[in-house]
Amino acid sequence: MQIFQPDQNNKNQIAVFSFLSALIIYIFIFGFELTHFSLSIDEEFNNNILHTVAIGRWGHALLKASIYPEPFIPFFTEILTFILLAASCTVIVKIFCLNLNQSLFFTVLYASSVQFAYQLQFLNQCDTLATAILLSSVAVYLIVRKNSFLHTVIFPAFLICYSIAIYQSLIFLPYSLLIAYLLIDEVRGTENTRHLKLITALCISSVIGLILYFALGKLILTYYHLQSESYLSDLVTWFNESPGQSLHKIRRSIERYFTLKAPYGLNTFLIAFVFLILPLLHPLKRKARYGFYVLLSILTLFCMNIIVGKGLPPRTMTSFAVFFASAGLIGFIIIRKNKYLWAVAAFSFLYGIACSSNLFYTDYIAYNKDYRLASFIASDITKEIKVSPDTPVKVYFFGAMDIKRVNRPNNSDMFGASFLNWDSGNSARISAFMNKAEIATIIPASYDDIKSDLNTVHAAPVWPQKGSIFRIKDVVVVKLGQSVGFCPNGVKENTIPKQCL
Repeated sequence: MQIFQPDQNNKNQIAVFSFLSALIIYIFIFGFELTHFSLSIDEEFNNNILHTVAIGRWGHALLKASIYPEPFIPFFTEILTFILLAASCTVIVKIFCLNLNQSLFFTVLYASSVQFAYQLQFLNQCDTLATAILLSSVAVYLIVRKNSFLHTVIFPAFLICYSIAIYQSLIFLPYSLLIAYLLIDEVRGTENTRHLKLITALCISSVIGLILYFALGKLILTYYHLQSESYLSDLVTWFNESPGQSLHKIRRSIERYFTLKAPYGLNTFLIAFVFLILPLLHPLKRKARYGFYVLLSILTLFCMNIIVGKGLPPRTMTSFAVFFASAGLIGFIIIRKNKYLWAVAAFSFLYGIACSSNLFYTDYIAYNKDYRLASFIASDITKEIKVSPDTPVKVYFFGAMDIKRVNRPNNSDMFGASFLNWDSGNSARISAFMNKAEIATIIPASYDDIKSDLNTVHAAPVWPQKGSIFRIKDVVVVKLGQSVGFCPNGVKENTIPKQCL
């Protein structure tokens, strides 16, 4: 019975309580996704290992090739992800050295953050990403709670190396975590002279980790006989635009979070910002230092935007949950009558459920719409070429279907996207989607198979009109749009799997 009456300062009980609380909250927040499976963009391919190695995510590839299911198992992958995220929450609670009430308040805010919905949309990588978040959290725990060079520099370097080998945007998560710890330290008024030492240890670990990441990445590319894809450099605008244009894009992307125009579900940023600056209105021993840490906290949150020189999808905001929850925790610590702040935790919980459910419902209806239309297309193919529905057919889908995107929340990124018009028409994706959903047995054809007779393709009507399905040699062409898509062969340069991501 003692576990139901936990000691406010019993570290083991607090850790168990934090883990179980976070796990339960994740199940509530993402309950709709757990119970309503749907295929989203990037989930249609059965094997992404070589592609992820090529774009520098060899840590993800190694996990998928050895331990985790590739690409995913519905329900199991989500539950595994929640367990790993709950473990990361527990580690962070130990980093911050919280009592029971503080840990519960932090856990509710951390686990109810909608930002992770933008990662959970990609079931093919959410389990590895959660692993990377846990590794980053353990790295900071070692830096803060241990003293030896081995524990504060070497071990964290390996952990950081592997976490960014899973998802490069996580390079700044350890900094957000450490700065959050320093902010809490300042609010508590702790006489701690280790701050510079901790920052130095993290910087050294990060540098070593990055060197290891690039060195091991080169070796793994050589092993698989692949060439590196310029994934990050493709995003960076500093090389292609004037500094003024890049700075303007950065300003606009950050400004959205301060003007309630953030991606759907992330307007809680303003709540976090208010809590973060609240201590500046209270007597603090070192206000200037605290203000400096606040600035660093915000900068680390938007560091990826600054590096690439423009706004990025919300899935790259990997520090958002830490930023939001730690800011709320600071308010909880500094406000004496903090029992009223449980209303903020309750709001975050309900807001998280509402936004997450709305996002995944959008994907669910988009998937069902795609499934219905693809089934009609498959039926028309079998009627046109007079084969049974289970007969493998070599097909090329030309162009993108002109269909209205399902009703979805504003600023919801890829939620509600259709396979039938993604990339302005991607035959490889459509074929993979129809195969994955068991709508038909499609043998993907190449653009090279039909480009010798493009006059016939351009002259044909668009599906579902009669004559929109026809043969060119041994390939069945389904004309979905008037123009070929961005990725005619479904192949991105240097990528062996036939994908265009």
